[in-house]
Amino acid sequence: MPKRDRELSLADKKIALFLDFQFEDMEAMYPKLRLEEEGATVHVIGAHPSGTKYTGKYGYPLKSDKSADEVSADDYAALVVPGGFAPDYFRRSAKMCAITSAMLAQGKPIAAICHGPWMLCSARREDGTPAIKGHRATSFIAVKDDVLNAGAEWVDEAVVVSERSEPTREVVITSRTPNDLTPWVHAIMDALVG
Repeated sequence: MPKRDRELSLADKKIALFLDFQFEDMEAMYPKLRLEEEGATVHVIGAHPSGTKYTGKYGYPLKSDKSADEVSADDYAALVVPGGFAPDYFRRSAKMCAITSAMLAQGKPIAAICHGPWMLCSARREDGTPAIKGHRATSFIAVKDDVLNAGAEWVDEAVVVSERSEPTREVVITSRTPNDLTPWVHAIMDALVG
C-alpha cells in the first residue's frame, strides 16, 4: 500500500455518514475518525430525530448530528454507508434512499461496506433501476446475491472503485468487511481529492 501524502486535506469537504441501530461499530467509527483527521466535517445522519443515540452491534454509542429529513444531497461531497444490520433500516427510509439516489445522480462518491451495498440495491435512479446496477462491486458474502440480483458485477476484492459515465457520472466504492477498512477509507479520500 502506498504511503499517504501528508499534504492531503479534506478541510473543505462535508461528508454524510448514515447510521441506525446495530451498525457495525468499526465501519462507522473508523471512517468518521480518519476523514475528520484529514480535515473533513462528517455528519452522522439517521432516520430518527437529530441527537438520537444509536448503539452499534458491539455496544458503541454514536449520536446523530442530523435527521435525514433535515438534509439534502446538495449539502455533502460524499456518502459513507457502514454495514452491520443498520443498512436494513436505511433502505426502509424513503428519505435516505432519496439522498443516496440524488448523490449518485450528482456524481458524488458513495462508499458502502459489508451490508452497506444493500442501500445501493434499494436506492433507485430516476429510471427506476437500482443504484448499483451496472457497477462492479463487492460486499459481505451474505449480501452477494442481493448485489447480483440488483444488476451489479460482484467480485471478491478488498475494495472496488467503480465509475460509470453514462448517462451521468457515478462513483461507487465498496468493500467486504472491517478487515478492508484501511484501503476502503483510502479510496474514499482519493475520490474526494480528485
